[in-house]
Amino acid sequence: MGPKLELELMLATDWEFSEDGRSVTFTLRDDVTFSDGAVLDAAAVKASLDRALTLPESTVRAFLTMIESVEVVDAQHVRVNSNRPAMDLPYVLASTEGSIISPNALGNPDRDVAPVGSGPYLAEDVRLGSSITFVRRDGYWDPEAAPSARIEMVSVPDDNTRTSALRAGEYDLSVGKLGQLDQLQQLSDYTTTLHPAAPIYTIGLNTARPNIDNVLVRQALNYAIDRDAINSALTADSCDPIGQPLTESYDGHLTDPPVEYDYDVEKAKELLAEAGVPDGFAMTIVHGQGIDPEGQIAEAVQGMLAKVGIDVTVLPVDGTQLYANWAAGQYDGFITPKPTKPTGAMTLSQYYLSKARYPGPPPEGFAEALQPAYDPALTEEERVQAVEDASSIAVEQAMDVYICAVPTIITYADDVVGAESMGASFFQGIADLRNVGIAKG
Repeated sequence: MGPKLELELMLATDWEFSEDGRSVTFTLRDDVTFSDGAVLDAAAVKASLDRALTLPESTVRAFLTMIESVEVVDAQHVRVNSNRPAMDLPYVLASTEGSIISPNALGNPDRDVAPVGSGPYLAEDVRLGSSITFVRRDGYWDPEAAPSARIEMVSVPDDNTRTSALRAGEYDLSVGKLGQLDQLQQLSDYTTTLHPAAPIYTIGLNTARPNIDNVLVRQALNYAIDRDAINSALTADSCDPIGQPLTESYDGHLTDPPVEYDYDVEKAKELLAEAGVPDGFAMTIVHGQGIDPEGQIAEAVQGMLAKVGIDVTVLPVDGTQLYANWAAGQYDGFITPKPTKPTGAMTLSQYYLSKARYPGPPPEGFAEALQPAYDPALTEEERVQAVEDASSIAVEQAMDVYICAVPTIITYADDVVGAESMGASFFQGIADLRNVGIAKG
């Protein structure tokens, strides 16, 4: 994925859809090897994808559900067959879920600390949860992808500690948080870049829970939130208020949404009365323990919803339990920046058609409205219209409480090159370090 959410060539030099859009034939480079010397050919691609699809403990199988089978056409051509029109398949395979592992390493028990891939760097030292050190791989087919001889990635969860380390010149590049933006922008010898907003902060809603299953209640929650106040007080005016699931980074963003969720306490009260809960109700909203601005947003939301009679219990939960408990349907709401995908259709699908992300039932017609967006036989205009139709349902049905759009913040030293145009970084918040290095001084 390139810096503007455009597919770019890498291991594949071309791809072609079948007439029915249910298979894609990829042409592979003929000069790629894995770090153990094995050749990356169609058989290796098939072996890696088959493993991802069938391994009981696979961590990516849920993202590959459209794949029905993988065929080796010849050494340089592999055909991926889908159970539906799959316009999104090249995008999926361009992400981490499409990473290809050496066939000689598929059975290795230590792949988490000794990965064997075909990339420009080798993992020299892996300390899970702490740091990873990479070294440049000699003989990689694209030398420009690895301008750094050595990369050390360090986990520094605490915002203040991370900012202090940057101030002391200990790191060359960092992914920042909104709460630290003012401090980051004041650092000397560093540049802070805000990539276009793609993820959004929401109160994710569990539509299987009492009261939350009522669309009028969900709309009332949206009217009860003062997005401008949250943006001004908690995110340094850098999280643009939004009342829909897709930002302007995506086709499918609605210029004229069916409902405009302005801050309107009286409207919220009217909707609650119409829903049969004029005196409000109690609900539990969770967020990641020790993580801001999520915790600060939760406190602000608690006060705002109290004004319309809703008694919110804010529950910080450790990350090891948070997502599993949410997927199991234990909470009414979940404050988090929603992770996004390269297209509007994929993003909406991840938000609302995955039980792990959206434990309650989506409204009738949502999945059907989105489905044409995956058909490569349709025109681009028809596919965009499908995304807009699905997004309109999400807004009208208030499938989440939409708060604000989050920019990815990258801070880098003045001698770092390539950081301002990292592929994929702005929609996932993950630094893509291909082509990033230190300028020769």
